Amino acid sequence: MRTVVLSLIGALVATEAHRFPEDEPTYYCHPKIQWDDVPPREDGSDAQLERVLIFARHGARTPVHDMTCWVGDETRFTCPTETFYGFTNSPSAGRSPGFTRIRGKEGVLPGDNCVLGQLVDAGVQMHVANGKQLGATYKAALGLEEVPSEPEVMFRSTDVPRVYQSVQAFAMGMFPEITSEDASGLKIIIPDSQRDTLTPSAKVCPRLNDALDEFYDSPEAKDRVDRSKFERAFMGLTTGRPEDFSTNDPRDMEHLYSGLYDCMTSHVCSTVPSEPKNVPLGLGTSSPLFERVEEDATFWLNNRYGTTEELKRLAYGPLIGDILDDLSIPGRRFSLYLGHDT
Repeated sequence: MRTVVLSLIGALVATEAHRFPEDEPTYYCHPKIQWDDVPPREDGSDAQLERVLIFARHGARTPVHDMTCWVGDETRFTCPTETFYGFTNSPSAGRSPGFTRIRGKEGVLPGDNCVLGQLVDAGVQMHVANGKQLGATYKAALGLEEVPSEPEVMFRSTDVPRVYQSVQAFAMGMFPEITSEDASGLKIIIPDSQRDTLTPSAKVCPRLNDALDEFYDSPEAKDRVDRSKFERAFMGLTTGRPEDFSTNDPRDMEHLYSGLYDCMTSHVCSTVPSEPKNVPLGLGTSSPLFERVEEDATFWLNNRYGTTEELKRLAYGPLIGDILDDLSIPGRRFSLYLGHDT
């Protein structure tokens, strides 16, 4: 087994070439937590800043897939950050207390109190830092108050806890005074998940599934699947899940690759509270196969929507329409769109 693994790694190394810092294996993990500061303006222009739109992904999280990553996986997750739930402005009851969420005995992830896809403390830190940095750069330039209000500021999220919690962390960093405000006075746009345009959706554009089926049946999709057949066979071997990875159906690739990449990053990323940081031989960050899995996961999750003009239009056209509407709102200065990888 070890000989087979090392032979494959050697073959992959021979064809591997370094590209950009973004292609480093742990770039996705964002281990530095904070990006470099926005560089100062040096053009000497008298132009005045009118609008800023920010597009971001939620912060670091626990795994989202309820699955066996590999046979013999002993990793456990510990989540000191907790979330709370409540309601406000009820005509009959006013404002509820904030209840802290616990998972009880029915948790999926091994360890202490973590739930699938939960925002972890490093993810909170990431967006607090983002808010601070962008606030220092844009708040005064846009003439924004210390406590934001509509229509000047717009926050938008998907209806997923880790995403709107990331918005809250960002807002805390950019507008620290809001922590002393009545939360019922702050607003965030969270559309119904069935109609949300922040991620490609067949509920929003019913023809999206037909366009995807056309792509899955195309020579391009089948060729991509065929070219990665040997790699998938190795993945099945090293994970102890050969049957899962034996499929050659393009429709299975998104779940297969994004699931494995989710497993790998949640085990190796320093920003995810998991121990031990072990993955099977051949799937570690020093292996070229780690990057191959990332590339295929990115393609089948996101980049498939860029393979045809029809897919681009159906997947992203509705969001572009929302952005154009946002740009037409008088008095709006700052918009934050916070979602997922897509």
